Amino acid sequence: MKVLWFEVTPPGRYLGESMVIGGWQDSLERIVRTSPDIELTICFETYSPLDIRVIEGVTYIPMCVTYNSSEKKLAKKTWAVNAEKLVPLMKKVVADVQPDIIHVFGTEWPYGLIAEHTNIPVVIHIQGAIVPYNNAMYPPKYSFADVIREIGPLHPHRIHKAWNEYRYDKSRQQVEQRIWKAVKHYMGRTNWDKALSEMMHPGRTYFHVEEALRLEFTNAQVSWNLPQEEKITLISTGCSTFWKGPDMLLKTAHALKEYGVNFEWKVAGSMREDVKRIVEMKEEKMFEENHITFLGFINPQALQEHLLSSTMYVHTAYIENSPNSICEAQCMGIPIVSTNVGGISSLVKDGEQGLLVPANDPWQMAYAIMRLASNKDLMLRFSENSKKVAAARHNPKNILSQLLNVYNTLLCI
Repeated sequence: MKVLWFEVTPPGRYLGESMVIGGWQDSLERIVRTSPDIELTICFETYSPLDIRVIEGVTYIPMCVTYNSSEKKLAKKTWAVNAEKLVPLMKKVVADVQPDIIHVFGTEWPYGLIAEHTNIPVVIHIQGAIVPYNNAMYPPKYSFADVIREIGPLHPHRIHKAWNEYRYDKSRQQVEQRIWKAVKHYMGRTNWDKALSEMMHPGRTYFHVEEALRLEFTNAQVSWNLPQEEKITLISTGCSTFWKGPDMLLKTAHALKEYGVNFEWKVAGSMREDVKRIVEMKEEKMFEENHITFLGFINPQALQEHLLSSTMYVHTAYIENSPNSICEAQCMGIPIVSTNVGGISSLVKDGEQGLLVPANDPWQMAYAIMRLASNKDLMLRFSENSKKVAAARHNPKNILSQLLNVYNTLLCI
């Protein structure tokens, strides 16, 4: 069968490089390439002309999006400009490829709008979702007014830029709501996205397909062992936006510090300076003074080393679907403490592979961290359970079987 994928970024194989972050679509592509039943074409957006390439049987088609000066200005305010540019490009690709199935990655991008222009089955692989993410954009006590206040009246150009970004996010949600209405078929992996897809499109068709992960974690020859040091080392991944819970991170660290816990907290990835300043202003605390270190973007090997040398992985988000960071940590067998939001309870069973706590409750999170760190038997049990669950969940053969079931079913509808 001929399958056409629409992705938001150029695949790693096309670029000839390994991606530091993301990459789960590259991982799924690697699995799909093992199937002789699928003729795969991958289409993606670019802003400069690139060549169509065929690499080991997979066709890669760049869609070059160009804007004139007025469109560039408007595109900073509304997502509709990008959507209008992409639709005719997508229609041309579909006409040229003539696929049997169109597989779109994410409702967050305009690619699902192709369903308004074709009778070919379109299925969306749910990632996150703008509608619920916007609902949880700011933590309690926080608002867009805090962003404006942090900028200050002496920087009107920055205030104008922030306002445009705010409007841009609203318009992006409007485009996504069109996509939810247009697309009838979805695949996901958590109870959260299963429920959300039904609420956004009553009567939709839903398929369960697990997530492909990077080989560095699914094929890892090493796994986490109980640390010998008394000092608690915490590791988290990504805290760049408000919905990732940077305030929860800081407040939990402060609670641990006030209790007298000997700990350090490493965060893989960077934090936007404006987000960092606003959180520190609102909480009247500093990240660095509460034993938090930002590692910046690191490659998979470095992340693996940090996971192996840490006491536990901690996730502070206010909304998520199925964060790769938790799944990769489970592959390594590191115990998990996480907020119980979105689809995380489908990944981590509370009391079996980790401890789940309410969002915006740093005292419960601090207590869970201390409780787990003081119970070596519990940490070891969580570690073994996580490795078993992750190995089955992210097994490439199972994922390919699930995906082929989706494609074959859609061909018969």
